[in-house]
Amino acid sequence: MMKYEAFRSRFGLLLDGQQEAAVRQTEGPVLLLAVPGSGKTTVLLARIGCLIFCQDADPRSILTMTYTVAATEEMRRRFAGIFGGEIAAALDFRTINGVCARIIRQYEAQSGRSAFRLITEEGTSARLLREAYRRCMLPYPAESELEEIKTRIAFCKNGMLTDEEIRELDRENGNLFPIYDAYRAILRENRLMDYDDQMVYGLAILRRAPEILSAWRRRYRYFCVDEAQDTSKIQHEIIRLLAGESRNLFMVGDEDQTIYGFRAAYPRALTEFRVSWPEGRILLLETNYRSDAQIVDHADRFIQKNTERHEKHMHTPNPAGAPVRVTELRRRADQYPYLEKRCADRKGQLAILYRNNESVLPLLDLLEKNGTDYTMREQKSVFFSHPVLRDVKDYLRFAADPTDGECFLRIYFKLRCGIKKEAAHRALRENLLPPKKPILVRLAASAEPWQKDLIYETIEQFSLLKAENSLAAIHRIERELRYGEYLSSQRGDAGKLGIIEALARQNPVQEGLIFRLQQLERMTAEGRRGGEDSVILSTIHGSKGLEYDSVILMDAFDGNFPQIADPACREEELALAEERRLFYVAATRAKRELELLRITTEDTCFIDDFMGIRPQRGTRAVPKPSKR
Repeated sequence: MMKYEAFRSRFGLLLDGQQEAAVRQTEGPVLLLAVPGSGKTTVLLARIGCLIFCQDADPRSILTMTYTVAATEEMRRRFAGIFGGEIAAALDFRTINGVCARIIRQYEAQSGRSAFRLITEEGTSARLLREAYRRCMLPYPAESELEEIKTRIAFCKNGMLTDEEIRELDRENGNLFPIYDAYRAILRENRLMDYDDQMVYGLAILRRAPEILSAWRRRYRYFCVDEAQDTSKIQHEIIRLLAGESRNLFMVGDEDQTIYGFRAAYPRALTEFRVSWPEGRILLLETNYRSDAQIVDHADRFIQKNTERHEKHMHTPNPAGAPVRVTELRRRADQYPYLEKRCADRKGQLAILYRNNESVLPLLDLLEKNGTDYTMREQKSVFFSHPVLRDVKDYLRFAADPTDGECFLRIYFKLRCGIKKEAAHRALRENLLPPKKPILVRLAASAEPWQKDLIYETIEQFSLLKAENSLAAIHRIERELRYGEYLSSQRGDAGKLGIIEALARQNPVQEGLIFRLQQLERMTAEGRRGGEDSVILSTIHGSKGLEYDSVILMDAFDGNFPQIADPACREEELALAEERRLFYVAATRAKRELELLRITTEDTCFIDDFMGIRPQRGTRAVPKPSKR
């Protein structure tokens, strides 16, 4: 065994006091709360090295669990760079899904039974979900609806929700339980499981097969968990079982950076760490080595406004650089030419971050047209299959061809003319016989007097729509044709209209707008990697764990970011807390320069709070942990 001082010297470890305390705490349950840019991965790897070289731990007895496969590979590479490839090869770096896959294989070998086959292709999962819709007698879903239900099913499995709890969710969200139940039945019938089932079955095996749990506990004495704030309730339960005997658990995370609530991330496992591990110690890494003092000071004050968090304060030894910049623009559409110019004139590394994938589409349109180099990792956007975009396209197509029956059936009930389903289908049947007429004209002929005026007014609006440029056409659809009113009545996403309007402003010819939308759909699906100095386009979620010299945050206005209606409601308050954490993560990606775009015609509560413009209520924090 090596003394710690010799270990630190041999491997050239430069650690501050808090980092060193964490590295040397090698026994018992430990939660290490690490602010952004505090070197948490270095500390985790140094602690594994300390276990091996200073405590004589067998590398094969250490299991390190990470959030993604890419993170496991990066962690092994970095460990090998410090401590050598031979020891790195003996260590186990796995995702929790990877752990569960091994548990299931062991159960197969022991029981002689074959496990369900894992679904690895998204197309298969989508096909089975569509079959679940069909069994529930529901309309054929759009891609955006499939993605939403898929996310909600994953939330249920990761959150370990009972059927009754899912039915409770249904009281507000509609058809989740019937679809979920049908989907489960289809999986069982086909002997299939998805990635979330992998954890459901892994946990069930650990609970019901004590010999397999014992084998894992004999094999591993030390358990490390990276990005613990992103870990779901079911994953924490698996970790609790595996480490329950040795009690040697080292979790690294930060509840202030929990931004995957929609995937059932479970920050309570961090805030209530001592409930599960009464003898556990909570240590802090509070020094941000990434960002300058201006950014750190604003970000720390901002995140203190959240409640139900451990008391900690982020600070930095870095000097104060340029002040955080707030650029005021009159309307949302003004962001895109401004950002395109900033991208073209950039000096050094620049990242544009945004809350939702569709936010970047008008900027992407301009960058492509002007030949500005950019990098955008492949990302799946539901914007192009979203009902709002589909509806707008249908309005434009119906204006071009008022005899299009299929198109009419998709929009007639949104026209606010009181058209009944029976009347709509009768008009289509009649139109199969010559002479073929515009469908609304045929409907008006047999309508009640009160309805004739509404229908003829709608006919006139479609006639005007046909001759207008793209932007005027979108405005007419939203206002005169009252689609905005329909959206509001259905609690639809009116923000999608804002993106369509911005693209229409940049592509004035209607046919050109439709063609450009098709091009943008292809571009976002394929992604793009530009040169080394290209501008980086990323969602905030996609930038997690990364850092950039300069960051510009766009679309930070109320209703979009944060996406909260009533902060006084308990559920909305929790959602607002996660939105604030997301803003905090975005701000702390910046090393030297941070710029926030304020839309003067919109409320921007997060920007105001971040800049200290608006007073806030007091906070309720978990007491600061002892450092004894």
